Amino acid sequence: MRYSGTSTMLNSLTHLNFQTILRTFGMLLISISCSGCLAAAVVGGGAAAAGSSAMDQRSLGQHLDDATISSMIDVRLIAEEDLPSRWISAEVIRGKVVLTGYLPKQEQIDRAIYICKHIRGVLSVRSDIIIGKPPTRALLSDTLITTNVKRKLFNDADISGFTVHVETVAGKVYLQGVVATASHRLRAATLTGEVEGVTSIVNLLHVKGEQ
Repeated sequence: MRYSGTSTMLNSLTHLNFQTILRTFGMLLISISCSGCLAAAVVGGGAAAAGSSAMDQRSLGQHLDDATISSMIDVRLIAEEDLPSRWISAEVIRGKVVLTGYLPKQEQIDRAIYICKHIRGVLSVRSDIIIGKPPTRALLSDTLITTNVKRKLFNDADISGFTVHVETVAGKVYLQGVVATASHRLRAATLTGEVEGVTSIVNLLHVKGEQ
């Protein structure tokens, strides 16, 4: 009976769907990484530690789905020979893809959009890619703006820097992610507007529970 029980358990494990195992493992990794981020915020974040408990309001399952889509997009874009993918960024929130950055030709932008739309799990694709090559000075300025916006968010008592994903292109700041309330969405935009160098704000934040 003891042997029979063990055999039955092994047979059950053998027939588990591989994707289910991978999904469970991925959720565990995300959980661990989030715990690490929280610890880092508590050690070095000051006021950020108070707000970091909110984290991103997506479920762990949604985090995994979005991360999987993002990885698939990266792989596909990198594989394109005539597509300098290092100049573009793809942010995925709830299956919705936002492309930002630079590409030299409109044909390349169209190709990037096409690739993203044909990734399994993608619900929509928004492209704000600029035609041309990224000026070095602009890249440095955008990096500084992103850093300053993140610092503002981390130091705010209500907003968590982990909750809001920040991307800056030519001074235009994109705010993405899922926040707890509508007031948090507005607060994030207000703080961003206070940062020097910001020319405009694209607030794509979702409120938890909204479709």
